[in-house]
Amino acid sequence: MGSLLVSNAAVLARYPADRRTVSDHHRPEWGFLELSKNAMRQILLGLLMGMGTGPIVHADNGNFLARKSPQDVRVLTYNINWDSIFPANDPHNHRFREHDRSEAFVRILKAVNADVVCLQEIGERRPAGDVLRILEQAVPAPAGREWYIYKAADDVIASIYPLRMPAGDTAPPTNRGLAMALVDLPDQMHRRDLYVIDTHFKAAGGTKNIARRQQEADAIVHWIADARQTGGRIDLPHLTPIVILGDMNAYDTDPQHHVTTLVTGDIADERRYGPDIAPDWDSTAMTDALPHHNAGLPEVYTWRDDTGQYNPGPLDRVIYTDSVLRIANAFVLDTSKMAPEELQNAGLEAGDVALNAATGLFDHLPVVVDFIIPPPATGDADGDGRVGLTDFAVFEECAASASPKQGCDFLDPCVQTFDFDLDFDVDDGDFPYFQSRFQGE
Repeated sequence: MGSLLVSNAAVLARYPADRRTVSDHHRPEWGFLELSKNAMRQILLGLLMGMGTGPIVHADNGNFLARKSPQDVRVLTYNINWDSIFPANDPHNHRFREHDRSEAFVRILKAVNADVVCLQEIGERRPAGDVLRILEQAVPAPAGREWYIYKAADDVIASIYPLRMPAGDTAPPTNRGLAMALVDLPDQMHRRDLYVIDTHFKAAGGTKNIARRQQEADAIVHWIADARQTGGRIDLPHLTPIVILGDMNAYDTDPQHHVTTLVTGDIADERRYGPDIAPDWDSTAMTDALPHHNAGLPEVYTWRDDTGQYNPGPLDRVIYTDSVLRIANAFVLDTSKMAPEELQNAGLEAGDVALNAATGLFDHLPVVVDFIIPPPATGDADGDGRVGLTDFAVFEECAASASPKQGCDFLDPCVQTFDFDLDFDVDDGDFPYFQSRFQGE
């Protein structure tokens, strides 16, 4: 069994100018602290677990509406049915507005309590401030924060964190518009921000509408390809989590290739939108969340209308870069299937997700996803509030046993604690950051 021998001097002079790799570095036998590799593993799997600076631990409290961890970023997407959340006499109401769910919408906002709210079918003429006022009254932002909002076409992104890099269409354009923004998450809580693409694809069947949905998907994938490369119209920081969500009108009566394009990067019109790409940062496909009703029921549909001829279906999707995001909790909110006690505890009513529960008239349902975006690396492996020799020993073990970047898991205890340069690995590039935090014996 090998051992690791460390001292203050070992840390302060850890790397000479030739930048030797960790695995090739000769560790001088100062003998101040000797820890076996088995002990290192115990620290990684024991001391790290549950520490404030260690791995994120999620507990199941039995309530599907509850977050598993306060660190999770909760995102809500909801096609609210044209301006139904505003009063009937509102002068900005869309010409298609028929229903009033303003009170139910407030109850849903309070029960879900999302950090990021993405809405569709907000009338094109309506100012974003109308939505902002509802949010500020229904779910006031926590102390020290405020609601930020961006609107384009009929799509709205609202967030209790600042919105950067807003854009109302891609280049080349979707010819329909959409809302996109970078959610600027607190640096002390999350090591990366979250890029959100809120979209409402063309509705209805037929060759022409299918082609328009495909055009929008092609345009979004091209935009993501641009964002991941330096230059062009948009540059995202490397490994920024990306979420594409909204009403994608993914009917069971058409090929749904536009959804396949968003997940796999298979562009149909390569002449206009460029070659296919693997859209995730690790050069793989993205993932379609497809959450279940109330987290535990078998249904996954997000749209239904019991008065019509069409089948319920998952028209609304949440597609994300799973190389840099994990889901802690996800559900389609269906108040019609909640027990009376659940409804009472949540402040909801059974008909809140219906347009007219008595007649079986529904539309889109709210979709909620809680994303895990880890906090910044601290170097404090043993959770004692300082970076010392024990932490250095763990750093050494993590670096020596690190797997190739392509296969690293960003929730791995080593990566969470020591990946300062955000490359999913613990290596030479992380040591200067660790050294700057080192506090000695």
